[in-house]
Amino acid sequence: MTSRETPLERMTSDGIPAEVPRPAPHRLARAVLLLVLAGGLLAPIWTVRYPPLVDYPNHLASAFVLAHLKDPAFHFSQFYRAEWNTYPYLTMDAILLGLQQFMPVELAGRVLLSLCVLSVPVATWFFLRHANPGEEGLAFWSLLVSNNLFFFLYGFLNLQLSLALCLLTVGLWLRYLERPRWRSWCILLVLTTGLYFTHLAGFAVAGAVMTAYALLARRPVRDSSLAALLFIPGILFYLHGMWGLGSHGAMQFRTFADKAGGLVAVMLGYSPALDFMTMLVIAGSLVWARAGNLDFRWNHRWLGAAGLLFFLYWGLPAAYGPATNVDKRLLPFVWVFALAAGKVGRRGRRLAAIAVLLFLIRTGGLERHFVSLQPHLARLSRSFAAIPEGGRVLPLVDWSQGAPIVERHFWAYGVIERGWASTCLFHDPGVHPFAMRIHTYDPCGLAFTPMSRLDWGRVQSDFDYVWAYRVAQYSSSLSSVGTLAFRDGDLGVFRMNTASNAEIRDSH
Repeated sequence: MTSRETPLERMTSDGIPAEVPRPAPHRLARAVLLLVLAGGLLAPIWTVRYPPLVDYPNHLASAFVLAHLKDPAFHFSQFYRAEWNTYPYLTMDAILLGLQQFMPVELAGRVLLSLCVLSVPVATWFFLRHANPGEEGLAFWSLLVSNNLFFFLYGFLNLQLSLALCLLTVGLWLRYLERPRWRSWCILLVLTTGLYFTHLAGFAVAGAVMTAYALLARRPVRDSSLAALLFIPGILFYLHGMWGLGSHGAMQFRTFADKAGGLVAVMLGYSPALDFMTMLVIAGSLVWARAGNLDFRWNHRWLGAAGLLFFLYWGLPAAYGPATNVDKRLLPFVWVFALAAGKVGRRGRRLAAIAVLLFLIRTGGLERHFVSLQPHLARLSRSFAAIPEGGRVLPLVDWSQGAPIVERHFWAYGVIERGWASTCLFHDPGVHPFAMRIHTYDPCGLAFTPMSRLDWGRVQSDFDYVWAYRVAQYSSSLSSVGTLAFRDGDLGVFRMNTASNAEIRDSH
């Protein structure tokens, strides 16, 4: 180092700033910052009785049933059977089943949720360290998709895990390109196969991104070929698992206006004011990162890869069979890979500070919202005692536009707390690892029956109770087939008027 060169100006031979030891106060400040951010991510999960994620109770109850299929304390084996196959989306079930060997299912669920929110920023940092070295501070912007409304709070947990695993896989692949080793390639093979079992979106995105990067970087054909081989096991597993299942259903597409409006999904929360502020901050930060910044330069390889994902978003359907919001699920991948598309130089620290401040404001609002919902959810949970253990339950919740979101699957806690059986547990073929053992009325399955066309005779004969929330329009129909056993505001529990009810209750 010359006398005119400060430690922070040292460069490696390839022009990348070299890492230099940081003073102890800097390391302490960084450790405190990371602890604060981890606390902000974890607080909404661990400070409430019922984490109000939409699909989460159903996933949790499904994993509980799988873990207790042969448990004589329950009667799940009369209604369900396990159907393990080489389906995608199994990672979450496998994690929850494994954790239940050591802890209750609700604690296992919190551990899983913690893994979901913490893994995304960590994996983003790791990816940027290899894809955009010197700009790792931009990883703080991934906090916006770690616990936002549309992705995490809707309960798309496998998608969240696949986002983190996809970033880890691509980051390790970049390191492999620098130092090819067969052992590293084998590790990548395991990761890409695990990515398939986590979520098809992450698996497909990893393949698309690696292909785009290899082409734009003009990598040798050998590198592209070895990268393609990483995905062969996942493709074969998919073909094997889907064999004989038939079509998933029709595709539905959004209009151009809906596609454009859907882009805000990355910044959605529970407060429109905070969402609008987030949009302004993101727009202002993008402009400031580029305008008058002499350090700025594009990384065209990753700009092209992120651009490819953005292009695919416009062509993907909104729904395909049971899979909803197929196109929007691509947006968090677009967001994090776009972080590698440019170098911002000395403005990176200020951009990171803006991201941290924005996250802390948003997570504070999220925590307040989670806490505010707990009295309401506790009131709903009191209805569980009105239904005997082991009862067959049909939940009816108004899913129309403007209807409650969090309450959609809240009834599933009754499966855990009271051992209920319900056809409305997730059991789509090729997606979930268990199915109904008995032939029973299923208005909640792959071909969902609109409530206006419910077969009330089948409801009366195939279920013991109906857990009805905000469906006042069906009060007369419910009263004609059952007797009100519990009422609290918009929630009613109806006992079906059939002779078998008494026999079933006595058997439990």
